[in-house]
This record gives sequence, structure tokens and C-alpha cells, in this order.
Amino acid sequence: MDSYDYTLLSLFGLPVTIFALFVVLGTMIGIVMAIYRTKKTRVSVDAVLWFAILGIPLGVTLARLVFCLYHFDELHYNGIGFLFHMEYGGFTVVGTFIGLILSCIFTSAITRENIFAIADTVFPAILFVLSMERCGEEFTENGMGLEVSIDALRFFPFARPGVYDGMHTYAVNIFEGISALFFSAYTQNMKKPVGRAVGTGVILTAAAQIAWESIRKDDRLMFDMASFLMIFCGIILLVTLIICLSQLNRGWKYNTAVLTGFSLLSVFIGLLQFFMEGKIIQTIPIWLCFILTCLCASVIAFLCLHLLNAATISDENNQVREAI
Repeated sequence: MDSYDYTLLSLFGLPVTIFALFVVLGTMIGIVMAIYRTKKTRVSVDAVLWFAILGIPLGVTLARLVFCLYHFDELHYNGIGFLFHMEYGGFTVVGTFIGLILSCIFTSAITRENIFAIADTVFPAILFVLSMERCGEEFTENGMGLEVSIDALRFFPFARPGVYDGMHTYAVNIFEGISALFFSAYTQNMKKPVGRAVGTGVILTAAAQIAWESIRKDDRLMFDMASFLMIFCGIILLVTLIICLSQLNRGWKYNTAVLTGFSLLSVFIGLLQFFMEGKIIQTIPIWLCFILTCLCASVIAFLCLHLLNAATISDENNQVREAI
């Protein structure tokens, strides 16, 4: 753990890393998981294969493109060739997620399958790939969290060497990977109603990412002290909440109350992120800020899941009445 050179071999002059191996193995297993899940969702295997054919190149391309746009100064300095220097690393979960959404849309257009049914089928597998990717990050320079002050907890893979000799930090990516693995196993066995599995997976994963990213300290993809991924996950949860509310038709007062509560919790999490960095108020312990962040993220997840369950059941009942 004293070096970050985890190259396994060289292929056509490019290094093959342990991280890449994790991602490739995760993708292969994920495809098998999605094919197996078609028995529960009644989606065709062809739809899964089309999603894989479209999703892999789109996910990788947009993951790299979003990273380069974020680091536009490097792109400007090094020229357009910086886009293709993938051996230097530089991908984003945000870009991958956008690519996978586009893949669902294109797959639905090609196969004429319901887009939410496709998403229900493949999303547990996507979470498994995410868990492998996060665990693979242990063999990169990413994912450094708070400093480990207890000697007994300084062990691989949950802690890793810090910037200075003798210093260890918590490996945030491992905690994110374990969370994604658990959510993958949970949603893999979910059946109807349509949209429940993908909605549940999105909500749980986004809320968990917000909590874990709040203690990431490697300055990777950050806006000042707020994580780019935290902000993106907050937007995803807000969009999910609005979609669920639009299906329930409970009136503007109810919708306003829900969105106001969500906004207040989100703002509070943002303030806690600044408290962790010693801004605004410098006397609040970091561990207390993290606990409060986890509580707020849990409340947001509970709120979103409650409305998702109500919305999907309501939608299923409407379909039954239409069939009758």
C-alpha cells in the first residue's frame, strides 16, 4: 500500500490496471444478472443485449467527456488529444449515468419495450458494476476520506495510506462499493410494480452517495468544498420526487410541503459540508456533521421511497382499471 502503481500488464502499449479488471469483471457479471432478471420483469433478452451494446460505449464515452469538461483547463492546455489519453484516468459516475439513461431510451425505441421495465431489469446489474468500480478505486489515488485516528482500524481495504508517512485515511470508495452491492442484491429480487426496482435503487444509491461523499477529502471533482457527485445526486433525488408527486395528484399544498421539506434538508446537508471543512462554524466536530448528514440523507430517502411506493401502486391500479 505504499505505491499507487497497480498496473497488471501492458496491452498494445496501454497499461491494464487492477481497476480496469474490476470494471470489466463487474460488467460481465452484470450482463448475466440482467439476463437472469428478465424472468421476473418479462423483458426480452434482446433488450438486455441491446442495452449492453449501447450502454458500454455510451457510458465510457460520456464518463470521460464529463470529466474533461470539468477539467476544461487541462483540455484547453493539452488540446483535444487530452480526451483520448484514457491511460491517465479520469472518468465520472455522472457521465456514466447519463450514458446509461440514453441507452435505456434508445433500447426502448429499438425493442418497443417499456422504458421503465427495461430500467427495472438492468439497474440492479448497474449497481453491481458500480460496486465493483468503487472497490476497484481502492487501487487508484481516489476515494480518500477522513484521517483514521485509531491504530486498530488502519487496515486494508477500509483504510489506506494518506499523503504523509504514517498517516491513514478511510477508504470512502469501499464504503460506497459495499452500499451499492447491498442495494444491487436487494433490487435484484424485486418484481412488480413497474418502476419500483429502478426507483428504489436510484433513491437508495443517491442518498448513500451523498452521505459517503460528504467525507471524501481527495479534492476530486469538487466545487469549492461541495462534491460534484453530491450535487448531481441531489438533483436526481429531486427529479425522482417530482415524478412521483406528478403521479399522485395530491394537490399543490401537499406538493409544496414535500418539496419545501426536501429543500430544507438539502440546504442543511450543504451547510454541514461546509462545517466539516471548518467554514462558517469551526467548532462542530466532523463526526457529528457526518452523523447529521447520514440522518438527513436517510430522511430524504425515506420520503422519496414512500412517495415512490404510493406512485407505483397508484399507476398499477390505474392500469388494472383500464384493462377491466
